[in-house]
Amino acid sequence: MDLELITKGKQLSDNDLAILTYLAAHINELDGVSLRKIAATLYTSPATIVRLAQKLDFSGYLELFYFLKNQYQPQNQFVEATVDISIPTERIAPSIQNMKQIYQKNQGKFITIYATGFSSIIAEYLYKKLLVNGIKTLFVNAADSSGIINNNADTISMLIVISKSGETQKVIEKMQFSQDRNIPTILFTGNSQSRATEAATIIFEVADERPLDSQNIKYNSFFGKSLLLMEYIVQEFTKTN
Repeated sequence: MDLELITKGKQLSDNDLAILTYLAAHINELDGVSLRKIAATLYTSPATIVRLAQKLDFSGYLELFYFLKNQYQPQNQFVEATVDISIPTERIAPSIQNMKQIYQKNQGKFITIYATGFSSIIAEYLYKKLLVNGIKTLFVNAADSSGIINNNADTISMLIVISKSGETQKVIEKMQFSQDRNIPTILFTGNSQSRATEAATIIFEVADERPLDSQNIKYNSFFGKSLLLMEYIVQEFTKTN
């Protein structure tokens, strides 16, 4: 965050700016440090820091502190993050083999991918990943006409759907439509007890640590792990024996 965003239009002295710059640059070190000690470090008074916070439209120092802690990251701060994901390759191998057999029997048809909301983002990625591997693929989301699937059922080799909750009504409707026409359905979901699993031919379950966060507001690894799983599946799916 650029400090100018909170200082713009404010009448601040050079001392005020020096204090604010220090707070922002050392914010991760000041957690739990008393205001009196911070003031002593800066050769100023606690009241001066409180007045600075109020000039910036905060109620006091603590509100300013938490704002900086949550919003501000120094430009020279590097964060090393490691995501650990293990793919149960042996367990999912039969499912991938089944997908390959379905595809080989229907190479003149399209693999159709359907998803809504955030799931449609990784669905589109899977669509493009399959396309660059020379696999005839169609991507459909909630914004598209239902007729794309309904009127082309004879040209669909399999339907791949993604639903974190497994309860997305539009996804379930597409799965039931496919089931009625004997089109195999592959489901990626975070809920193995959902309604969607009842209509799926093959299920890839991805752990979902926030099943109640339907709007995807909090941290959630479901979509990231799904993407990595898809990368592996495409690799195995396109292997030639």
